[in-house]
Amino acid sequence: MDKGQQVTEEEIESSLSSVARLIDRYGDAYWPVFERLEHELYVRKERRQRLSAHLQYKKPIPNKQ
Repeated sequence: MDKGQQVTEEEIESSLSSVARLIDRYGDAYWPVFERLEHELYVRKERRQRLSAHLQYKKPIPNKQ
């Protein structure tokens, strides 16, 4: 991956699945990685939802008379 390339939510979800399998097989050593990926995914989804909520809300502009 190039330095400036953005990681997608799908890639994070795939990584979460991979790390979950590592934790299941080898124990909790990978737990901090799992938590970091989970947190990043949550933050991205929440930001997108918040932005979307504000973009959908259209307050009427009062007429100046």
